[in-house]
Amino acid sequence: MSLPPLPAFVAGHAIRTTNAAEATDQGLIPGVWQRTAADADLLGLDARRGDALYAVLFDYESDQGGAYTQIVGIGIDDPADAPAGVAVVRLGDEPRTAFEAAGEMPHALIAAWGTVWEQSAAGALSRAFTVDVEVHHADGTATVLVA
Repeated sequence: MSLPPLPAFVAGHAIRTTNAAEATDQGLIPGVWQRTAADADLLGLDARRGDALYAVLFDYESDQGGAYTQIVGIGIDDPADAPAGVAVVRLGDEPRTAFEAAGEMPHALIAAWGTVWEQSAAGALSRAFTVDVEVHHADGTATVLVA
Protein backbone atom coordinates (compact mmCIF):
# COMPACT_ATOMS: atom_id res chain seq x y z
CA MET A 1 0.00 0.00 0.00
CA SER A 2 1.34 3.43 -0.80
CA LEU A 3 1.27 5.89 2.04
CA PRO A 4 -0.44 9.23 1.55
CA PRO A 5 1.99 12.12 1.09
CA LEU A 6 2.37 14.10 4.29
CA PRO A 7 2.93 17.81 4.81
CA ALA A 8 6.11 18.87 6.59
CA PHE A 9 4.17 20.24 9.58
CA VAL A 10 0.72 20.14 11.16
CA ALA A 11 -0.69 23.24 12.83
CA GLY A 12 -3.69 22.98 15.09
CA HIS A 13 -5.05 22.66 18.59
CA ALA A 14 -3.31 20.42 21.11
CA ILE A 15 -4.20 18.34 24.16
CA ARG A 16 -2.28 16.06 26.50
CA THR A 17 -4.11 12.80 27.25
CA THR A 18 -3.90 9.03 27.69
CA ASN A 19 -5.72 6.14 26.07
CA ALA A 20 -7.22 5.28 29.48
CA ALA A 21 -8.68 8.80 29.80
CA GLU A 22 -10.03 8.63 26.25
CA ALA A 23 -11.88 5.40 27.07
CA THR A 24 -14.06 7.36 29.53
CA ASP A 25 -16.63 10.09 29.06
CA GLN A 26 -13.97 12.56 30.26
CA GLY A 27 -11.85 12.15 27.11
CA LEU A 28 -10.41 15.29 25.54
CA ILE A 29 -10.19 14.19 21.90
CA PRO A 30 -13.79 15.03 20.91
CA GLY A 31 -13.32 18.55 22.27
CA VAL A 32 -10.10 19.19 20.37
CA TRP A 33 -11.82 18.03 17.17
CA GLN A 34 -14.73 20.40 17.85
CA ARG A 35 -12.35 23.27 18.56
CA THR A 36 -10.48 22.64 15.30
CA ALA A 37 -13.70 22.32 13.28
CA ALA A 38 -14.85 25.69 14.64
CA ASP A 39 -11.57 27.49 13.89
CA ALA A 40 -12.34 29.22 10.58
CA ASP A 41 -9.00 31.06 10.58
CA LEU A 42 -7.08 27.79 10.81
CA LEU A 43 -9.21 25.86 8.32
CA GLY A 44 -9.20 28.73 5.83
CA LEU A 45 -5.48 29.42 6.05
CA ASP A 46 -4.02 30.27 2.62
CA ALA A 47 -0.94 28.18 3.41
CA ARG A 48 -3.05 25.07 4.08
CA ARG A 49 -1.76 22.07 2.17
CA GLY A 50 -4.64 20.00 0.80
CA ASP A 51 -8.05 19.34 2.29
CA ALA A 52 -7.17 16.58 4.76
CA LEU A 53 -7.25 17.06 8.51
CA TYR A 54 -4.54 15.50 10.65
CA ALA A 55 -4.40 14.14 14.17
CA VAL A 56 -0.77 13.81 15.23
CA LEU A 57 0.18 11.80 18.32
CA PHE A 58 3.65 12.51 19.68
CA ASP A 59 5.66 13.29 22.81
CA TYR A 60 4.84 9.84 24.15
CA GLU A 61 5.61 9.42 27.84
CA SER A 62 6.33 5.72 27.31
CA ASP A 63 4.14 3.44 25.22
CA GLN A 64 0.43 3.12 24.40
CA GLY A 65 -0.35 3.13 28.14
CA GLY A 66 1.37 6.45 28.83
CA ALA A 67 0.46 10.07 28.21
CA TYR A 68 0.90 11.65 24.79
CA THR A 69 0.21 14.96 23.08
CA GLN A 70 -2.26 15.12 20.20
CA ILE A 71 -2.63 17.98 17.75
CA VAL A 72 -5.65 18.13 15.45
CA GLY A 73 -5.18 20.48 12.54
CA ILE A 74 -4.11 21.16 9.00
CA GLY A 75 -1.00 20.49 6.94
CA ILE A 76 1.42 23.33 6.26
CA ASP A 77 4.89 23.48 4.72
CA ASP A 78 6.40 26.19 6.91
CA PRO A 79 5.78 26.65 10.66
CA ALA A 80 5.96 30.42 10.16
CA ASP A 81 2.65 30.15 8.30
CA ALA A 82 0.79 28.89 11.38
CA PRO A 83 -1.74 31.28 12.91
CA ALA A 84 -0.92 32.71 16.33
CA GLY A 85 -2.09 30.62 19.26
CA VAL A 86 -1.91 27.19 17.65
CA ALA A 87 0.56 24.38 18.18
CA VAL A 88 2.84 23.09 15.41
CA VAL A 89 4.53 19.71 15.08
CA ARG A 90 7.03 18.50 12.47
CA LEU A 91 6.04 15.14 10.99
CA GLY A 92 9.44 14.00 9.75
CA ASP A 93 9.99 11.26 7.23
CA GLU A 94 10.47 8.24 9.48
CA PRO A 95 9.07 4.91 8.25
CA ARG A 96 5.42 4.32 9.13
CA THR A 97 3.01 1.42 8.76
CA ALA A 98 -0.46 2.25 7.40
CA PHE A 99 -3.79 1.06 8.77
CA GLU A 100 -6.97 2.02 6.93
CA ALA A 101 -10.11 3.17 8.74
CA ALA A 102 -13.22 3.11 6.56
CA GLY A 103 -16.78 3.06 7.80
CA GLU A 104 -18.70 4.91 10.47
CA MET A 105 -16.45 7.26 12.39
CA PRO A 106 -15.21 7.26 15.07
CA HIS A 107 -15.85 3.50 15.31
CA ALA A 108 -13.72 2.68 12.25
CA LEU A 109 -10.85 4.77 13.61
CA ILE A 110 -11.09 3.12 17.03
CA ALA A 111 -11.04 -0.29 15.33
CA ALA A 112 -7.92 0.66 13.33
CA TRP A 113 -6.13 1.71 16.53
CA GLY A 114 -7.33 -1.54 18.13
CA THR A 115 -5.55 -3.43 15.35
CA VAL A 116 -2.39 -1.37 16.00
CA TRP A 117 -2.50 -2.17 19.72
CA GLU A 118 -3.19 -5.88 19.11
CA GLN A 119 -0.36 -6.22 16.59
CA SER A 120 1.98 -4.32 18.88
CA ALA A 121 1.11 -6.53 21.87
CA ALA A 122 1.56 -9.67 19.76
CA GLY A 123 4.99 -8.54 18.56
CA ALA A 124 3.86 -8.31 14.94
CA LEU A 125 4.32 -4.51 14.92
CA SER A 126 7.33 -2.77 16.39
CA ARG A 127 6.39 0.78 17.36
CA ALA A 128 8.79 3.68 17.82
CA PHE A 129 6.34 5.86 19.85
CA THR A 130 7.69 8.99 18.18
CA VAL A 131 5.22 10.65 15.75
CA ASP A 132 2.08 8.80 14.66
CA VAL A 133 -0.30 10.46 12.20
CA GLU A 134 -3.98 10.05 11.41
CA VAL A 135 -4.82 11.42 7.96
CA HIS A 136 -8.53 12.23 7.80
CA HIS A 137 -9.50 12.34 4.14
CA ALA A 138 -12.29 14.50 2.71
CA ASP A 139 -14.26 11.34 1.76
CA GLY A 140 -14.71 10.44 5.46
CA THR A 141 -12.08 7.70 5.59
CA ALA A 142 -8.84 7.87 7.54
CA THR A 143 -5.37 6.36 7.36
CA VAL A 144 -3.47 5.72 10.58
CA LEU A 145 0.30 5.93 10.03
CA VAL A 146 2.23 4.37 12.90
CA ALA A 147 5.95 5.00 13.36
